[in-house]
Amino acid sequence: MSGILEIKNLTRCFGSFIAVNEVLFSVSRGEMCGLLGPNGAGKSTTIKMLTTLLPPTSGSAKVTGLDIVRQVGAVRRVIGYVPQGLSADGALSGYENLLIFAKLYDLPRKEREDRVRAALQFMGLDGAADKMVRDYSGGMIRRLEIAQSALHRHYLGTRSRHCA
Repeated sequence: MSGILEIKNLTRCFGSFIAVNEVLFSVSRGEMCGLLGPNGAGKSTTIKMLTTLLPPTSGSAKVTGLDIVRQVGAVRRVIGYVPQGLSADGALSGYENLLIFAKLYDLPRKEREDRVRAALQFMGLDGAADKMVRDYSGGMIRRLEIAQSALHRHYLGTRSRHCA
């Protein structure tokens, strides 16, 4: 297999329960894919393994050639992930939420302020940066989470338009 995403016999067990059973596929650069299936099919568990949030029981996967088990930090720096459930902390401002993620992404200290401000602007949240997230609308929270998922990317701030 050769692609931007390479998954080979990826498996995750919880005790004797097999949640993901030997998943095998690849995605080439420029392709899009989706994981479809009924509740309990292992979609979320697969995504958690690919985003390094959950280690596989066996098998392997590479994201842009980076091993999800051996190169956790490097994998996290090249992907963005917006979970199904809300992940922003309502007791913090939008700015503070992004600053925490900048630290988690291990962005250089000298770049954090600019990246956070650019991400807020990119998502049209610069005017709400200092408001508590608990006061955001549902759509604003989702835009903040998208900003979190893209915070480590260098293209932020290069576009003049934002998502609504």
